[in-house]
Amino acid sequence: MKGLLKIMLGLAGAIVLLVVAAAVLLPMIYDESDLKQAISSEVFAQTGRELRIDGPLDFSVFPWLAVEVEQLSLGNASGFGDQPFAKIGQARAGVALVPLFRKQISLDEIILDGLELNLAVNEQGLSNWGDLAAASTEQPAPDPGSSPFTDRRVAGLNIRNARVEYRDDSSGGHYRLTGLSLRTGALGGAGSVPVTLTAALEDVTAGARVDVAMTGIVAIDLDTQQYALTDLEMALALDAANDASEIQILAPRVDLDLASQVMELESFSAALSGIRADGALSVQKLLEAPTFSGSLSLAEFSPVEFLQAQGITPPMTADPEVLKRATVRTKLSGDEQQINLSEFILELDQSRFTGQMHIRNLDTPKFGFDLHVDEIDLDRYLEPASDASGAGDEDVAMPKEELQGQEIQGQLSAGKLRLAGLDFSNAELGLLIRNGRLRIHPLTAEFYGGRYSGDINLDGSGDVPVLSLDQSIDSITFQSLVSELVDTESLSGVALGHTTLTGRGYDSAEVLASLNGDIGLTLTEGALEGINIWYEIRRGMALYKGLAPPEAEPNRTVFSRMKLAASVKEGVITTREMIGELPFLTVRGDGVIDLATSRVDLGLVAAVRDVPELAEDPLAAELGGKSVPFRVGGTPEAPTVTVDWEALLKSEATDLLLDQLGLGAKTSAGDVESAESESSSTEDQLEEAAKSAIFDLLGGKDRDKDDGGGSPED
Repeated sequence: MKGLLKIMLGLAGAIVLLVVAAAVLLPMIYDESDLKQAISSEVFAQTGRELRIDGPLDFSVFPWLAVEVEQLSLGNASGFGDQPFAKIGQARAGVALVPLFRKQISLDEIILDGLELNLAVNEQGLSNWGDLAAASTEQPAPDPGSSPFTDRRVAGLNIRNARVEYRDDSSGGHYRLTGLSLRTGALGGAGSVPVTLTAALEDVTAGARVDVAMTGIVAIDLDTQQYALTDLEMALALDAANDASEIQILAPRVDLDLASQVMELESFSAALSGIRADGALSVQKLLEAPTFSGSLSLAEFSPVEFLQAQGITPPMTADPEVLKRATVRTKLSGDEQQINLSEFILELDQSRFTGQMHIRNLDTPKFGFDLHVDEIDLDRYLEPASDASGAGDEDVAMPKEELQGQEIQGQLSAGKLRLAGLDFSNAELGLLIRNGRLRIHPLTAEFYGGRYSGDINLDGSGDVPVLSLDQSIDSITFQSLVSELVDTESLSGVALGHTTLTGRGYDSAEVLASLNGDIGLTLTEGALEGINIWYEIRRGMALYKGLAPPEAEPNRTVFSRMKLAASVKEGVITTREMIGELPFLTVRGDGVIDLATSRVDLGLVAAVRDVPELAEDPLAAELGGKSVPFRVGGTPEAPTVTVDWEALLKSEATDLLLDQLGLGAKTSAGDVESAESESSSTEDQLEEAAKSAIFDLLGGKDRDKDDGGGSPED
């Protein structure tokens, strides 16, 4: 027993003696310059690139057989400049000496301090690392079974203050990774390894930056290229265009299979400025052309509070209670050039949107959507009306710059929709924005008991925006529509009509004043409130005859049909045809309506039908078969009606005198034949003379009445 102990102690002493001798003798045997040259020559033979070691090259023997080197640099590929491909400020690697005697490799912590990598892709798509990858594939893979060592471990990897620069001249991309620090636990065993990472990633071209801090536990199987990351905690601090935000991400498990290029997150959660998101994610073709799919849901949050947290002033809305509640649920998929949202559900305040959306070509995004909303009052989300006088008349700027560079195409349907004070149901809207132009078509809806359809175009590609409207209504309950538009119920009936208009200008006032086109409207079985045309005619007759005026009647004119056909030029509506069928009357006329000033000036003639019912009314008995001229003025919201008594009296007196001269409508057939045999100039002279005499008479009569303190209107 004592002999065995003596042998063992002697062996231990010999080992210690050998180690001490090695520590003393190795620096004497190997020249540092020769060793640097040997290493550089071997690297050049393997890669064709120059390796420079400008700092000291030191090594130790016990308890670690370690190498420490400073100021290394590896040359760049041909055609990529003189800047080094890689630089290392300090590197250290060591192998535990004693386990080597047991045929075990136990590496000390590998340290890389001040690592700099300059990765580049030229305009032809060639990289400055492609030749290194090709050289590594030419070397035969080591056979694990041929190694005499039974165990290989690394105490850890410690990368400090690393920097990676990536430029892609073929796509214009420029990215920078700075402040990279990575530290791991022991590697090479069967257990899991704790990992801590911090870094800052910059998109230099876009001026965006994200700071990353991550912790987790990694399990690595190098033989099968299987990696698992559990208990992942990640913090992202985003800074883009001076807008900062922080994201916290938690994932119970992330699986990475590099052999099949698949990454799986069965579940994850994230928090951003008070918004909590939960979901799952799967990535395919990770190293070639990544594609992804998954799901995402956002718990209830306040859009207003979210915008405020991002330093963005929320929009002013007519209803301050909107944008207070929202939730989102969707499935997502995509690749490097597109993002698709399917089974999309957005609950915003009292509205629920469902459908799908997508973004194509992420470099110059193209948006698309196909959505349905159950009900929404868009007026609540518009800017509030000012309390200042005349605020309702403020001009609205035509969008021009807002359309440039945008491409949006989609469909929106709505069960119930309120916009501009009008109610729509079962609405269908198609939207297209492209090349500075906006088109809303098709545009259809059930609308106040009838149907609306329209085609709206806004061309903002030129110097001055151009607005075009092509709209029609069918079987609309006009009274409800008018009351919503102008806060009055002045006109009722069932409406059928169309408008085809084009205007140009930088704001709504300029567009309104430049409108050109056509308008057509037919109303049936309706009434005109605020005006009683038949009463005004009878009241005027009473004044003319010096009789007491008729008893007051409601200011309401009932009609069976009213038709308007008009042309629009420079914002002024000029009637081509205006006709109304009223009890006892047929009204015809013409005139203008100035849209810019809301001025109405219409001249109408009411032809009284000779019906038996008029005989019972002393004020109307003499009107049968006659025509009564009158004028409509004021505004569309508050029209005024006045009988044109001067025209009426002159017409009556002229007809009476012409009858007496045998030139009127009651002339016999023989008289007419005799008159026709005379020259037309003689007849014209007689008629003009008769009219002149009557006009003079009426003028004198008017003066007499003025002297007596009265007039027909009084």
